[in-house]
Amino acid sequence: MQAIEEEKESKFSSLEVMARLTDTKIETREICDKWFLITYDIPKTEEGDKARREFLAQAKLKGAVSHTDSVYLMPWTPDAEAIALGLAKVGDVCVWTSQTTDNLQAIEVTKNYDKSLGESIDEIVERLDKIESYIVLDQNGRAYRMIPKTDLMVEEMDKAIMRRGSAALLTNFLLIKARYQSLARNLGA
Repeated sequence: MQAIEEEKESKFSSLEVMARLTDTKIETREICDKWFLITYDIPKTEEGDKARREFLAQAKLKGAVSHTDSVYLMPWTPDAEAIALGLAKVGDVCVWTSQTTDNLQAIEVTKNYDKSLGESIDEIVERLDKIESYIVLDQNGRAYRMIPKTDLMVEEMDKAIMRRGSAALLTNFLLIKARYQSLARNLGA
């Protein structure tokens, strides 16, 4: 048991050093125990469709993951509350907040959430691969046009990972972020 505790401390202390070096504030958490669940029912109107599209785009960027249709899960943060408030202007929104008391359940929910964040990170990596392929093909204009959306995705994923506080996600993502920054610099973005 002591070896596990020392490994956790080592992992988190290295994360804290990286956070200080990059002037980043992060509260490390192996698991999340405070969750925010948003459910919604938006009318099928032009205004409702627009609100739904905006919510889905914003929720994904903020680290929300789809639990089922019209149900999204994310760590309980002010960003989560702001997303719910914005959606409530157009339709019916119900929000549940919870703090798990079962450590095993918290581990499972956190694992599923991290897996979904990993899928969003994979999407960023695919975009970076595509940007690189455009550069290799000397299609810098196409590569350059991908930068604004990729920049937004990288910035919001960075924030989502910071809110989550996972050492493993952050360590992996810092490499991806550095790759993106290098590509953007090479394109003059």
